[in-house]
Amino acid sequence: MIDTTFDEYKKEYLDDIRINAQIEGVTPDEYFFTDALDKLSSMGELTDPRIRPTQKKCRNNRIMSFDAYGFDESDKSFVLISNDFKDIADATLTRTDIDTIKTRMLNFVQEAYDERLLDFFDITDEMVPVGRDIGRRMKKDYVDLDNDDSINQIKLFIITNKILSEKVTSFRCDDFLDKKVELNVWSIKRFYDLYQSGKDREPVLIETKNYGLSGIPCIQAEMSGNLDYDAYLAIVPGYFLHSIYYEYGSRLLEGNVRAFLSTRGKINKGIRETIRKEPTKFFTYNNGIACTAAEVTLSSDKRFITAMEDLQIINGGQTTASLTSAVLKDKMPLDNIFVPMKLTVVKNDDYDTMIQNISRFANKQNTVKDSDFFSNHPFHRTFEALSKKIPAPIYGDNVNNTFWYYERSRGKYDQEQFKIVKKSEKDAFARRFPKNQLIKKEDLAKFFTCAELLRPDVVSKGGEKCMSFFAEYIDGKYQTTPEYFNDEFFKMAISFAILFKATDKIVKNSDWYVSASYIKPFIVPYTISKIICNLPTGYCIDYDLIWRKQELYPSLNRQIEKVAHITNDFIQQSNGSAREYCSKEDTWKRYKTIPLSLDSQFIDDLISKELMESKIKSEIKEKKLEREVNCMVEIYNLGSAYWNTLLNEGLRRHILSPMEMDLLKLAVSYADNKKVPSDKQAKLIWKIRNKLDQAGVLI
Repeated sequence: MIDTTFDEYKKEYLDDIRINAQIEGVTPDEYFFTDALDKLSSMGELTDPRIRPTQKKCRNNRIMSFDAYGFDESDKSFVLISNDFKDIADATLTRTDIDTIKTRMLNFVQEAYDERLLDFFDITDEMVPVGRDIGRRMKKDYVDLDNDDSINQIKLFIITNKILSEKVTSFRCDDFLDKKVELNVWSIKRFYDLYQSGKDREPVLIETKNYGLSGIPCIQAEMSGNLDYDAYLAIVPGYFLHSIYYEYGSRLLEGNVRAFLSTRGKINKGIRETIRKEPTKFFTYNNGIACTAAEVTLSSDKRFITAMEDLQIINGGQTTASLTSAVLKDKMPLDNIFVPMKLTVVKNDDYDTMIQNISRFANKQNTVKDSDFFSNHPFHRTFEALSKKIPAPIYGDNVNNTFWYYERSRGKYDQEQFKIVKKSEKDAFARRFPKNQLIKKEDLAKFFTCAELLRPDVVSKGGEKCMSFFAEYIDGKYQTTPEYFNDEFFKMAISFAILFKATDKIVKNSDWYVSASYIKPFIVPYTISKIICNLPTGYCIDYDLIWRKQELYPSLNRQIEKVAHITNDFIQQSNGSAREYCSKEDTWKRYKTIPLSLDSQFIDDLISKELMESKIKSEIKEKKLEREVNCMVEIYNLGSAYWNTLLNEGLRRHILSPMEMDLLKLAVSYADNKKVPSDKQAKLIWKIRNKLDQAGVLI
């Protein structure tokens, strides 16, 4: 339990907003909103929200107003978000306030649906094509089996640092334009309660009685050993599964499954046909779903599940979504549909990691690639370890080393701070890990994709798609050369971060930049990639100097200012949605071919690319040698009894080839000092050990 009172939290939170806003050169209002969106995105509440403050008069003197929008393709939602920040500690959000904000967001949806936005917006405004798309998708009431892009519901978010009035007891909303409306109010108290819980997201509590069920029939699996989980097999009514998915949507989907559904919009034809034509055979034909929960409540006779806390669907998201689609689109009853469910109740302290591992292995039979599970990739642990080991060079007025904090798991930076009770220790943490040196996974993907992979169009698509692209590259590199991710790689990656952050500030502070255009997120990656693409062959930016100085050098600053202006002019030609324009690979290809003259001083300050790469290659060789030595030492240290047991378990389970048997026998001999394996044999032995470990042979 985090020992911080609500009053302390409120004051500290507002102080942090003011300080960080000053550091970032933005208003407290802007910083609060961006920070809150980051938090909600990392929790899985939002998917790639797009900041676009909008306030317009519409028909009958009504107002349409919101500050960001987005889509959640996994549960087919259109999302509108309003920022209700007040720069005082004790403001109150009333029911009247909520109704006003909600109505103003829905007014935009109404005008988009009625195709009236051009009456109020300039034709070049990006919200015009967005609104046109919303209207089309909301009117699409049939199932397109190849790409069902219809909108099934509207999600409204009010994000505020105000205290919710005690008179507000419910956020339930009536349907709007025949679509379900879900209203979420994230108040300062709600953020506080989440941090007090020590969890990184709000758990969903599902009670079967709320859905007309006395319970879900189940059997608890009785397994020997002191396990860190309980297991249940259950039979779930299809309508219950649809009902909870319709109510909670993507909050029920484990992150990897949500990403999988978001990028693959196809409806499963087989599932749909079974529901329509042979509903009583659904139980027989369907593989069912696999879920996890933090806790379950059973009936007195232990035969029924009556409640589930933090239910997450880790396999079977498409089955669940198809049931809801059958009800909403095909108007099909689900009376005779029953779904088998395997439920794992996790008792492990490392709850999130175990869920991710379960999800990974549960989805092995599907077309889900390892990169889809990138959130749990060993790369993150490696990069986190490097961030804790390598101090940033002392610069400016600092007298002590600082570190770049890599946030491998969501919300960890804030959680670590709020767990500290003493102010002196909190101050020490803030000095050691300054907020401006925090890097999130999504940020790293963005920095790397535009500076190293040179794909600003991918960065422009948003965090989720950029992360997926980055994951493909990192996973491939990690499979072939894990040693690549070493000290020199870390320093280069941090230099990319410094480059991106500095470019962002240069654009924001430029006389020519119109902040109301909201195209800075596209100017920055396009500028960086454009400069790097035009460097003379064999040369690169002096990343080593950026690392040592922890800032850009003068000639690079000047070059960015010039190219950023050119980039702005190029993007302004889009005459529509800048995001849509910049997200196209053809747009980047076209911009890449436009001639660019670089400053002579900037060219003089470039360094040999071969010199920079040689540092990484040199450390790769050292790491490989170190790993080979460690491998030999570990084989010996584990002892002959260990390897003998591993061999016997592999034989018992019939998962060893003849060559693998011989190699494990060699490991036994080596541990007994009878025979020494070669470097190649030692690597293969270690690979067999990892294979058996993944197969569940835990010794």
